[in-house]
Amino acid sequence: MPREIITKKDLPIPKAGPVSNTGAGTVTSTKTEDNFMDRLLKYIPAEIVAVYIFVEGIIRQYKDPVDIKGIYWAVFFVFLVLTPVYLWRVLHVSKATQLIVAFLAFFVWVFAVGGPFAFLGWYEPIYGAVLLPIFTFVVAIIKPEN
Repeated sequence: MPREIITKKDLPIPKAGPVSNTGAGTVTSTKTEDNFMDRLLKYIPAEIVAVYIFVEGIIRQYKDPVDIKGIYWAVFFVFLVLTPVYLWRVLHVSKATQLIVAFLAFFVWVFAVGGPFAFLGWYEPIYGAVLLPIFTFVVAIIKPEN
């Protein structure tokens, strides 16, 4: 499954003309507009989130909490910037809306698992636990049109 969201604008325009009953040489497109579930899956930068969680597991093995804060924040910002770059360069996603939503989705996923936000005095895990499903559900309603 390609990762770029398919909208009506991406579908080929049917050509009007004579129809042949021979079946020879006819090509039909199986490309269809992505539905809600397709968009939901394509907006989540799963590969980036998985690698981030792996790296976070490595960081957690470091025992000095003072030094670890800076590492957490640095890794978070690197992956945050890499999210749209990876989708654009590796997965060939060109829709700006999808790149922005994936960028925000990575932010929300890290917020939900704690990451560097866990070091902030106001952070409570319940915030991420509530925000993640709401964000994920709501953004799938968005249909990129560019």
